[in-house]
Amino acid sequence: MNFRFQDHRGFQQDAAVVIGAAGGVGALAWALPLTGATAWMMMAVGPLVALLVAHAEGKGPRRHLVTVATSALGAVLAGATWHALVGGGVAAAAGDALLVGLLSGLAASSALTVAHIERIPDQPLARELVAARATLGGPAVQERALAERAAMAHDRIVDGLGGDGGPDGRRLARLAEEVTREVLALAVRCRKLRGELERIDVVAVRERAGALNAAAADAGDEAAREDFTRAARAVVALDERAQALSGAATRVRARLELQVAMLEETALAVAARQASAAVDQADALAPLADRLHEAGCDLHDQAQALAEASIPARVH
Repeated sequence: MNFRFQDHRGFQQDAAVVIGAAGGVGALAWALPLTGATAWMMMAVGPLVALLVAHAEGKGPRRHLVTVATSALGAVLAGATWHALVGGGVAAAAGDALLVGLLSGLAASSALTVAHIERIPDQPLARELVAARATLGGPAVQERALAERAAMAHDRIVDGLGGDGGPDGRRLARLAEEVTREVLALAVRCRKLRGELERIDVVAVRERAGALNAAAADAGDEAAREDFTRAARAVVALDERAQALSGAATRVRARLELQVAMLEETALAVAARQASAAVDQADALAPLADRLHEAGCDLHDQAQALAEASIPARVH
């Protein structure tokens, strides 16, 4: 599970507000002076943090819980820092009170991370792509190239949909992810099949079968002849299984090519829909652009008329 800041600039601005407010409370506690400055610090920082968090959270479903938790934590941190550095009373010097107030605000601002941090949703497809790359090998491997093309087509489909919340958009995105994950799994399987084939020297196997048959024919002992014959049959069976394995790898590769082509075709269809929408939008803006051009020409003509009318008046 990964986390990240939603808005670094917003966090820094909120922290600066909290630190400044806490410093002001510290200076005010020394100037008045205020009894129970720790409680005043907590009462000032807590609502301020709640206000900042409520403004940043917007209308999320967990905004109330986050607001309460962050404000309470900020108030406790500010009060604990003030009490630890000053005690129950007020600092003797104005500079000390201001400094301790700023430190209390700095401690309280750390509570803002509760509101500004967000959890990055789990992305199984990204993990599977990383695992597939590690298994498939370098970019020159055919299955690796197919996997990369499938992942790129998937990203183009998702980006082209642009967060389409309709049932068709969700269904298309889900299908694209399922097909891409299947492509990754098949690419790994195909690479393993080809690896097994690469370990078998078919020419050497056939030469061994021929040599064993020749040895069986030349053997004078019946038992030896039978063993040579059985060995030759086993080697021939190995050749047949290697051919079957090669056919299976070819079929898997053909399925991979088909699925990747389907993904790329879908990505092009989504892009074409985007292009069509852009053309429609441009066509809709064309009349507005024409009206703006006409209005600009009218304004230019009026400006010229006013300029020509003002020349005689200036001469006169």
